[in-house]
Amino acid sequence: MARLLTLTIIALAVGLTGCMATAPVQDDAEAAARRRQEAQQYYSIGADHFGRRSYDDALANWEKALEVDPTYYDTYIGLGTLWRRRRDPVQAKNYYLKAVALEPTNAKGYEAMGDLYLEMAPTDPTLIDSALAIYRQGLERDPQMVPLYNGIAEAFIMKEQPAQADSVYGIALGLFPDDLGVQRLWGEFLYDQRRYAETVTALRPVVERFASDPNINKLREKLALAMAEEKMYTEAIAQLNLIIEADPTNVDAMLVQGVIQSRQKKYREAMATFQAVLAQDADRAMARVYMADIEIERRNYGAARNHLQAALARNPNLTVAHVYLGDVARRQGTEQIGGRALANVRTDNLRSAKSFYEAARRSYQQGLNDRSYASYCRGQISFLNQSIELIDGELFIR
Repeated sequence: MARLLTLTIIALAVGLTGCMATAPVQDDAEAAARRRQEAQQYYSIGADHFGRRSYDDALANWEKALEVDPTYYDTYIGLGTLWRRRRDPVQAKNYYLKAVALEPTNAKGYEAMGDLYLEMAPTDPTLIDSALAIYRQGLERDPQMVPLYNGIAEAFIMKEQPAQADSVYGIALGLFPDDLGVQRLWGEFLYDQRRYAETVTALRPVVERFASDPNINKLREKLALAMAEEKMYTEAIAQLNLIIEADPTNVDAMLVQGVIQSRQKKYREAMATFQAVLAQDADRAMARVYMADIEIERRNYGAARNHLQAALARNPNLTVAHVYLGDVARRQGTEQIGGRALANVRTDNLRSAKSFYEAARRSYQQGLNDRSYASYCRGQISFLNQSIELIDGELFIR
């Protein structure tokens, strides 16, 4: 009887010990779940503020999310992206590195880091290779992550290696034939490479196949632009009409429509279209740029300059507007010379020409860090430097 009582006491003791051992574990799991839920609430509020560009409020909520739960991965990605938006790459990189350290197998951190490096590459081209390396690390962890392929292709484009980019897009299209994002970037790549016929061939079946997809309009716009380059104006306008019929407020499609009308030299119709765009969205600076382009063709340089300055007032970083301002000033300078030998040009015309050329040079310098315009701007600056030097030489001997 005593032995049985002893065994019973031991059993009870073991049972109690087991309960005491598991209770803290359960409490910890429940507390962690509560922290994660609270952090998710702060993260969602921050994401809403971020979407509305209320960055201070987003920052405050995301920092609170990390205070509540320092293991919440998405918050690090969000904070990195916020600091990228604020043009602080050091802070952005710091948060992305924390994300990678927290979850080394999650490819989102590698994608974000690669995107950051490409964004910084115009001032440090060595970062293109860094981006390639980290995108590839991301693919090792998640070969199904579409943006990583897009990033690698973009890096090759920046390295001026279009054949490699072409190959990457080919792989991505084979793996993800139903991904409209890949199709869109592929179409933009072909268009940017001036492979317009291929763009039409590639995109026409896609827009037919995904005609009911609400995200298809961007591809239709690119298809319409490629058709315009191939002088398929009627088909291009038909594609745009499909967009505008479905959404009469689609100013992007209206802009492309205006561009095509301008290509057809239907300047009055084009100007009316661009005015309609501005009536719906006064901040659509590109409408001003396209109107300036028409005025340049008409040699109405004052009106062109006014449109471009209005565009830059809305968007001071719009490179194309700076480039067009350079074109306006360069043309005005050249008209001062009038195709004559400098020795036969009046002194006041030479000085005016030099002044216009100097203004043009300042405008073109704004485009040197934009790879879409850098080569053109370098060529124009070289021409202007030579022209100014020749004018100075002629003025010196007078």
